[in-house]
Amino acid sequence: MSLLLTKIKPFSFSYCRRSCIRLRVRNASSLSKHTAAEDNIHQHRYQLYQYKICPFCNIVKTFLNYQKIPFQSVEVNPLTKAELEFSSGYRKVPILRITTTPAATALRQLNGTDEILSNEYHLSNTNNECFDDNYDDDFASSDSSTRWQQFGIQKLAPLLYPNLCLTLTDSFRAFNYVHDDSNFSIVQRYSIQYIGSVAMYFAASKIKQKYQINDVQIALDEALEELESELSLEGRQQSSDDERQYLFLQQINFPSSSSSSSQNPHLGDLAVFGVLKGLEGLPLWNKIFNNPKFPKIRQWYTDVDEVLKIRKAQTSRYGYND
Repeated sequence: MSLLLTKIKPFSFSYCRRSCIRLRVRNASSLSKHTAAEDNIHQHRYQLYQYKICPFCNIVKTFLNYQKIPFQSVEVNPLTKAELEFSSGYRKVPILRITTTPAATALRQLNGTDEILSNEYHLSNTNNECFDDNYDDDFASSDSSTRWQQFGIQKLAPLLYPNLCLTLTDSFRAFNYVHDDSNFSIVQRYSIQYIGSVAMYFAASKIKQKYQINDVQIALDEALEELESELSLEGRQQSSDDERQYLFLQQINFPSSSSSSSQNPHLGDLAVFGVLKGLEGLPLWNKIFNNPKFPKIRQWYTDVDEVLKIRKAQTSRYGYND
């Protein structure tokens, strides 16, 4: 698997939500009004071509869930990439393919993390009204958001594969996910696991050389200590009432149905969360989240995860699998 490492630029784009989504949040006693405008987004189908353990794919999935974009994950065979036959000039993941429904006519193909995150998915309604007050330029381009986007994509993500593939046995275990995909035949699953694990083991060694990492475990530990230190800062400067405060700027208690706009993660939060999300079910996950050195990371991860569950529950899925 190849890592798509590009310089991260602050994203700046407007976000206008078409309608009120039917609420299915636990503990919520009322449902929002379903309007015809709600169905506009479902005129399109969003298919995300991915590798399940790819940190960049998981960043995109986290972002789409936060955006309340219903999408379908398509697992790509890393050996043949047969699922990407439609893409002649770009053969990496993630790719987000937007088609019309039900005809499945291709409208747009977004290649790579940058394009997917910076695309405008929601337009205003006929009265040019914007429906989501929680989304603004600070979400993507504030100093804090930009810093942690870069941290997640340029620093943390490159450390994952070398740590997942310390040995061939570790690499083989990391490919267990292929057995959960019913679209692959038994022969394909074991071919991917055996051949893919060897390929990723050697690819991880190249990453280690490229970034001049002497000890990948120490490097990951230092990166996590940097994150823990930021989350543990006390006496953070309080911003003015009209300024947004995000997780990396202020420790908060949430979620609740009455959460204010200051209780939302920014894109930097989502980027770091997405990188770590792909580790769930792997030994490296337990090593990080059971480590007593990182209590703030555990709490922060739980908080962001809860926000994402709520926003995902507010999204009409229409049969989508993610």
